[in-house]
Amino acid sequence: MQNYQAECEALGCILLDNELLKESSLTTEHFYEFNNKQLFSAMKQILQSGDPITLAALNDKLGQSGMHMLGGPSFIEQLKQSVASIHAFPSLERLVIANWKKREIKRLLEEHAENIDLNKIQNLIGEINQIDQTGTKEVFNLVDHLANLYDLPYQEVPKGFSGIPSGFNDLDYMTDGFQNEDSIIVGARPSMGKTAFVLNIAKNAGFKGVVPIIFSLEMSAESLIKRMLSCIGEIDGIKVRNPYNYFNENDKTKWGFAIGELGKIPLQIFDKPGQKVQEMRAKIRQVKKEFPNKKILVMIDYLTLITPASDHNGNSHLQVSEISADLKSLAKEFKCPIITLAQLSRGVEQRQNKRPAMSDLRESGSIEQDADVIMFLYRDEYYNKKTEENENVLEVDIAKQRNGPTGSIELYYKKEINKIENLTR
Repeated sequence: MQNYQAECEALGCILLDNELLKESSLTTEHFYEFNNKQLFSAMKQILQSGDPITLAALNDKLGQSGMHMLGGPSFIEQLKQSVASIHAFPSLERLVIANWKKREIKRLLEEHAENIDLNKIQNLIGEINQIDQTGTKEVFNLVDHLANLYDLPYQEVPKGFSGIPSGFNDLDYMTDGFQNEDSIIVGARPSMGKTAFVLNIAKNAGFKGVVPIIFSLEMSAESLIKRMLSCIGEIDGIKVRNPYNYFNENDKTKWGFAIGELGKIPLQIFDKPGQKVQEMRAKIRQVKKEFPNKKILVMIDYLTLITPASDHNGNSHLQVSEISADLKSLAKEFKCPIITLAQLSRGVEQRQNKRPAMSDLRESGSIEQDADVIMFLYRDEYYNKKTEENENVLEVDIAKQRNGPTGSIELYYKKEINKIENLTR
């Protein structure tokens, strides 16, 4: 019911990065080992006074005898060296709190062993289990929420959308921009323009000062960057595959311009295959630290390539359910929109009407439930080669929007240069 190693590594993480303690819900009582309790208490007091947690500050707070009891400066150094990565702190925090919960439940059972009152014990255990994985007991105060919301109609806000704009007028009009804490699913069959869609959104948002974070589980970072350069410079994607042989002087000028423009965007791409949501969480936290005052927009390409935390004995329904719930949790944790691409099932190809529907999402039940927005991409010219009316038209069908309207909009998609723009009929 105690994990000494987890306690030591958690303390080591805090020594390496004091900011972790500001975000943590650990308290002194969560630690089992006495020396760890003493050290954590001293660290908390130092940070509350506004000072960094240094060896000198710990010496001052604990005194010579206190430091000697801990093991002196060498013990502090050992704690730092025990840390493989500070990104493991959330899981270490959960381990420490989980063991504290076990000890608390054992203590309660022992206290009431002679006079067992099952209802009372259940209530007390319920209170302990109300504490979430970060150690915070959830408390809801309606009056505080109402007080914060009362003045909203009278507070002047900057003109524009409440969320992060996609750069596509009709889409932004329907969504008011991509909203914080929203999990957004974009589904389509292959070759409909899913990747181009998110790359254009990343470009448009980036030029507005947003930090676009792309988790590419299929394509390399270099391939995505080439596509974005093709779009910005309006250079044929075929030429970009072999610039030395295919570029003329005009293309070279456009290429240089595109590189200069893309360099202005704080774009972040992580292209490791088979990433787990937990890994994404650590990388988003890292980017947030690097850009503390900027909004972020997370895009994932694509859903079924995410590795679930548990194999669920190969049950794909449970795997997708876990990932879908984790994506929503991620959006809430970082208060940002998470756009996830999704491949649709082959059933679309068997129908006369090829426009996607909710049922075409693989394991659609959990996705429909967890997502705040579900939209589908469709290009009529892909199936009807002779169409002229819908040439270069990309349809975006908002099939679900928890807090807004549904319906379709049309965009102009110039596939050769990976560019998507507003469409005026």
